[in-house]
Amino acid sequence: MDKSTESTPLTESSSQPSVNLVTNSEASFKSALTRERDDRGLYDASSQSESISGGTSATYQQIKQLNVNKQDLLTIASPAAATNTSNWSTSLQTLLDQPSATLPQKMLLGGLVFLVTFGTWATFGQIDEVGIAQGKLVPKGQVYKVHALELDKIAKIHVEEGQSVKAGQELVELDTELVAAEVERLEQLLSGEQVELTQKVALAEQIRLEAQSRDQIAKADTQAQKAAIAQAKSKAAVIKQRLAQDQAWLSVERERLERMKPLALKAQELVGQRRADVNAQQERLQRLQPLLADGAISRELVFQAEQNLRASQSAITQSQLQEETHTTERIFQAQQSLRDRSVLISQNQGELQQTLAEIDRLQAVLSQKQTEENRIQIDFQQELGELELEMTQLKAKIANNKNLLTSAKARLKKKFLYAPVDGIVSSFNFANIGEVVQPSQTIAEIAPDSAPLVLSASLPNREAGFIKMGMKAQVKFDAYPYQEYGIVSGKVTSVSPDAKPDPQMGAVYRVEVELERNYVTDNEETIEFKAGQTASADIIIRRRRIADFLLEPFKKLQEGGMNI
Repeated sequence: MDKSTESTPLTESSSQPSVNLVTNSEASFKSALTRERDDRGLYDASSQSESISGGTSATYQQIKQLNVNKQDLLTIASPAAATNTSNWSTSLQTLLDQPSATLPQKMLLGGLVFLVTFGTWATFGQIDEVGIAQGKLVPKGQVYKVHALELDKIAKIHVEEGQSVKAGQELVELDTELVAAEVERLEQLLSGEQVELTQKVALAEQIRLEAQSRDQIAKADTQAQKAAIAQAKSKAAVIKQRLAQDQAWLSVERERLERMKPLALKAQELVGQRRADVNAQQERLQRLQPLLADGAISRELVFQAEQNLRASQSAITQSQLQEETHTTERIFQAQQSLRDRSVLISQNQGELQQTLAEIDRLQAVLSQKQTEENRIQIDFQQELGELELEMTQLKAKIANNKNLLTSAKARLKKKFLYAPVDGIVSSFNFANIGEVVQPSQTIAEIAPDSAPLVLSASLPNREAGFIKMGMKAQVKFDAYPYQEYGIVSGKVTSVSPDAKPDPQMGAVYRVEVELERNYVTDNEETIEFKAGQTASADIIIRRRRIADFLLEPFKKLQEGGMNI
């Protein structure tokens, strides 16, 4: 009795701490497990945990089994709970109604075994910590970025993020009001300048034609004038030749006249000689008359002398008459010829003077015409020069305005942003019309269709501390429930260098997960993934000891300044 009496208080005092310890451990375990699942996204699928962790780590199912064992111990150790239960078996009810004297020791031993087992499992057992990243499928590869070249604002939006586009499809229209007005102004200005240039070209051509016509007329007048001068000079040459001939003939006639004057003297001398002979015969006849009277001579001799005298007198008279008449006539003719030739020479000289004067006049007219022609040509050249200078300046303005128009059209064309390739709008950074775009700011990103699909997901900042490239991931697709279609394995291939704000998740990192396969099967039918499908990736961040996992809430409380 004494031993039983002593043992009973001992049993009660020993069983109560054991129950409290188990209960506290259970509550702490449940609380820590719940917080860890909420904070870390603990991956609890028992069938997948062993394959991910290599089959060496404990699973959540084992933890749940331990919880069940602890509940059984609590149920056995709690008489109050037993009394409230009406459906116990007979042996168990007997045990509860009449507990064995060694039951407290057994319960204490069981609790110690449980604590040792649990401590060993918590110390050496490991569990996988995962980070959940949510996103959608996008084509992998070089992403084509569409950006603005200058400060602008959005005028029209034609696509949205996730939309399929074709190469050359318009994505965004920027503000074109100012540039379009500039293009219209330059086109009108250029059109007016081109019309003005056309008019000036036509005017220049008209001036050239008029100059050519005037030049041809002037050349014709000059040629006619030169021909008249040449004709006058030829006439003057003929007159000079005639004058020379007349002068030569006049000289010959004068010489002939000079030669005729001695002939007249000779005729006079001959007449004088004949007169002397007549005088001699008269003297002889006079001498014969006395002799005839004296009869010294015969009458016939006197008659003969008289006959000779009369013959000599008649010969003198006839000779004098003939010689004087012939000589006088010849001299008169020569003198008349000289006078006529002199008159002709005078006429020719006068005509020559007139011809020479005409030549001088024609030369003066020719010089005047040539001067006028040169002046007209100079005027035309000056007018053409001024017009060509204006056309050159106008052409320079047209060329400059063409360059400005080309630049303005290029700027206007750049206001319309097009898709460079066929693909998916993987990112679109503007949602509202009127938003301001900075120079070189990316407006949209186009992922080409030819690239394989990868999961582009957002990972919360609190789960991104240990994320590295090459980490394994399990991808679950919203369109294909993993309970039916399974999980697609993958690995992390890219992590953004900095976080971006997200309205729902706060600061997030962009993570890219490459899939081992791009399809799921349904009744042996292959269903390929499509760009834009949403999915979540459970990224195995690290493996932690269960003890660290369970003690983490207490560490956080201690770090927060609470004493445990």
